[in-house]
Amino acid sequence: MHKTYRRDDDGTLHYREAWKDKGFVVTHTGKVGTKGKQQARSVKSKTWPNNPTATEQLAQFLAQATADGYRELADDEMGWAVLQIWTEPDGPLAEWVLAEGTGELNEKLGWLGLGHYDGYDIGGTPPTESGLEGTRINLFCRVVDCKLGVKALRAFGREHDLIQRTLIAAREPGAQHEYALAWAPTKKIKNFTF
Repeated sequence: MHKTYRRDDDGTLHYREAWKDKGFVVTHTGKVGTKGKQQARSVKSKTWPNNPTATEQLAQFLAQATADGYRELADDEMGWAVLQIWTEPDGPLAEWVLAEGTGELNEKLGWLGLGHYDGYDIGGTPPTESGLEGTRINLFCRVVDCKLGVKALRAFGREHDLIQRTLIAAREPGAQHEYALAWAPTKKIKNFTF
């Protein structure tokens, strides 16, 4: 998969990405934080002998993206957004989060051009102010825009009825930045801890 980005003069960030999917090369373009547009083109096959191969199409995609001012971002140019979920360690919510939720979160971030799910850790207890017991599951996400990443994680929490059991933190790109609380279900919670 090739993911490229370009920022307009007004600061708007756009994505343009492409990948091979079976007998097609799929392109996905849009403004970061929106679903954008998707297009699929057949690759060279017995049915389509005159079409370019997937390798040729992806090379053409990268060349055109570069010519249009798009480029791939290094990890250190991306920020982090963390969705912290409070749950029982062996309960059905924890099982769903780790078995299916992480994949759904990755899909959501990808289709919005925001980034990807990058792993998890488990441990610690929910903040006392939450009034909940159990443990914390932290879902780490690499994002190209922290503010939009937080917005997407909130939407994910609402879609899956997790919003009262979560905190969201973000860390801007660069080693000098720390994680900071970006959203909590109650104003009583002032800090984010792992």
